[in-house]
Amino acid sequence: MQRHLISAIFAIAAPAFFPVQSFAEPRPNVLFIAVDDLRPSIGCYGDPHAITPHMDRLATQAVQFNRAYCQVAVCNPSRASLMTGLRPDNLGVWTLPIHFRESMPDAVTLPQWFRKFGYTAVSHGKIYHNPTPDPQSWSEPIRDLPRLPAFYPEGTQARIQTAQEALPDRDWRKNNLRGPSTASPDLPDDQVLDGARTNLAIEDLRRLGKSDEPFFLAMGYIRPHLAWIAPKKYWDMHDPAKLPVLTDQELPKNSPAYAMHNNSELTHYVDLMQLPKPWDDRVVEPENARHLMHAYYACVSYIDAQIGRLLSTLEEEGLADNTIVVLWSDHGWKLGEHRGWGKMTNYEIDARVPLLIAGPGVECAGQQTNQLAELLDVFPTLCEMAGIEVPEFVDGSSLVPILKDVEATVHDGAVNQYYRRHEGKQYMGYSVRTRDYRLVEWRDFSTGEVTAQELYDHRTDDSETESIIDSADPALVDELTALLLETHPRKGLVMTPAIHAQWASDGSKGKLTFENATDTLVRVHPILPAGRRGKAKRIQPGGKITLNARIGSVYVLESHDGTIQKIQSLSKPTETVVIQRDAKQVGRNDRVEPCEPFGR
Repeated sequence: MQRHLISAIFAIAAPAFFPVQSFAEPRPNVLFIAVDDLRPSIGCYGDPHAITPHMDRLATQAVQFNRAYCQVAVCNPSRASLMTGLRPDNLGVWTLPIHFRESMPDAVTLPQWFRKFGYTAVSHGKIYHNPTPDPQSWSEPIRDLPRLPAFYPEGTQARIQTAQEALPDRDWRKNNLRGPSTASPDLPDDQVLDGARTNLAIEDLRRLGKSDEPFFLAMGYIRPHLAWIAPKKYWDMHDPAKLPVLTDQELPKNSPAYAMHNNSELTHYVDLMQLPKPWDDRVVEPENARHLMHAYYACVSYIDAQIGRLLSTLEEEGLADNTIVVLWSDHGWKLGEHRGWGKMTNYEIDARVPLLIAGPGVECAGQQTNQLAELLDVFPTLCEMAGIEVPEFVDGSSLVPILKDVEATVHDGAVNQYYRRHEGKQYMGYSVRTRDYRLVEWRDFSTGEVTAQELYDHRTDDSETESIIDSADPALVDELTALLLETHPRKGLVMTPAIHAQWASDGSKGKLTFENATDTLVRVHPILPAGRRGKAKRIQPGGKITLNARIGSVYVLESHDGTIQKIQSLSKPTETVVIQRDAKQVGRNDRVEPCEPFGR
């Protein structure tokens, strides 16, 4: 039997492969606010139905980007791209199941890079795609939330069970059906998930603000991601009768059959199991649509209030003048547009995101810009604002020129993309957005061969209702295509990540034992040959499990507190792995030369 130790990465340590930089003058702090599924339904973005006084207040201190776009309109690849500074094609992450550390194990993340320069990086909530921690990124373990009261009414579990029993045996929801899509519990803000996490973030703001080291504090809000759950008082702020219910929508004309998503995200929930697809004859009933829209706006107002608490703490602690604040969302969301509910397309409604950047040196505070920006740009922008080196590996461009002059141009086009399976085939759709147009080019995923194109003229059709690709000037199409090809050449892609199971061809098997020698719960996920994670096994502190596995199986180990993430494979008939932390990494503090801070 082979027995060895896994000395897992301990997040309190500075990354062992990075020296830590010292500075002669104070660095600005960073408050990094991510809001899941938030389209620009915010007052400062011109939405008359939004009640968002705190984000509106932040906009008066920030540059507001009116044409900012994500790289992929779904959570995991969008966040992985922003946090690594890499385009999805370079990172190899396009879908929900593939973790970026399994696609590119040595990727360097934004907070990980800031730690190199002496920052204390702390995370709360959803920054990466939940529930995957990344100990390389953070200086401290993830803090547990207190136990929160139930937000669904009594009888909800029985309702779910009854619905599951009625499903066909092969329906994927048979064991995965979720509760109702909405809830309005009559609870205080901090007795609901995002408010409770804001409490922890405020505690850390106060603590970190007293340190001699600058901080990078990340707060990731879950809402307005489904399920739409917000305290009742935020529902009461909005009169549903005044909300705009879209009843006259159609699919984009002259678009390929695989351009739209099928609304499946909402069918995870017990009350929306029969939600129609965009191309069905049935439509979402107006009253149901009104209720869903009411729920979304209530959640946005709830999150706005939590953001207000963070901003007020910055001011109370005297930190506001020396803190960069960036607020972003991972993608937009359809509330009936194109007969769709959800994200997961290349269209404007899903790709466009709010982006606000405030802080020391922002010369155009309180102004808006219509210049193009990509979420990829956040990484180099924050580096330049903080006066730290901008790494050569990032694919984005710094937006600092626009923070100094809102008419400055950084991009001629912003690119987003989306992967689609349709009728047994795989496609990748690439979209380039310019000031006036959106070109979408669909390609065969494995060969890069073009299968379809779409073109929308935003001068006359801002809602992208009809593709004009068949009647457009060929010179215009060629110009937009050339712009897209600058960053996304036509080539075949491979979905399988670098880290995946490679089972022995002879089918040989073995036993792999994991012993948890730490004081935290550890989850062990198998990584399948296609790169997806399988169902996790849990190992309590001091516990162990033995798995019967094929030779060549691969597992990822992740701790509940976010301090451990390691890969282990089975190469011998019998192996035992002892999971422990490596104390040798704690306290590493090498020095490198400083850069000049932005705006000083």
